[in-house]
Amino acid sequence: MSALTTLTRTQTKVFLREPVVVVFGLVFPAVLLLVIGNVFPGATEVNAELGNQSLVEIYAPAAAVMALLTLGIAMLPQALGLDRERGILRRLSATPAHPGLLVTAHIAVQAAAVTVATVGAVLVAVLAFDVPLPQSPGWFVLSFVLSTWALLAIGALVGALVPNAQAGAGAGMLLYFPMLFFAGIYLPLEIMPASLQAISSWTPPGAAVNALSDAWAGTAPTSTSLLVLAVTAATAGGLAARFFRWE
Repeated sequence: MSALTTLTRTQTKVFLREPVVVVFGLVFPAVLLLVIGNVFPGATEVNAELGNQSLVEIYAPAAAVMALLTLGIAMLPQALGLDRERGILRRLSATPAHPGLLVTAHIAVQAAAVTVATVGAVLVAVLAFDVPLPQSPGWFVLSFVLSTWALLAIGALVGALVPNAQAGAGAGMLLYFPMLFFAGIYLPLEIMPASLQAISSWTPPGAAVNALSDAWAGTAPTSTSLLVLAVTAATAGGLAARFFRWE
């Protein structure tokens, strides 16, 4: 068994032992859509002010990005900080394990979790509210992979630097709430002022929502969205491995 496989299996067990992480990471995106669709008046009706979409259609891709932000930005830095605080990373440093392997194992677990969360959100949108499946599945998968890579890489970079779990949680939250805003969770991107929409499109969460939304609607994501995600993924992932601290 390879070192990466062993580390990934271990991190999976740790992930599943945390009920709060499991609920918010795996279940909450689907619950968010159910709440929006059943509580907000007219949430399932097409609205011209929302670009001829319903509120549920808008929040379906945003819910997937919210799962990424919750797992990758709010929780991954804390998990890596806790490993460092408990001396787990120090013990690993005495083995042939490369820091990049541990970062990769964490990202693999979070990526698998967010994939489950996204599938759940898509099924809720389709089965509960008759939202059509993503019309460009190839672009949707590509956008999802890039979004996952980019946002989890940011979390891994923060987690690579923080000294302990408390610092990881604090640093993660400092990024988490602004990123939720630029992902359109507080206020749909479609009704933001044009200036805020432009700013959001150049941020990783905004680019992720835009790319997934375009693919869901059946059009190719813009080059801006794909570029932002690809550059963020490569840069943050590389820096996470380069500056990873064992203790």
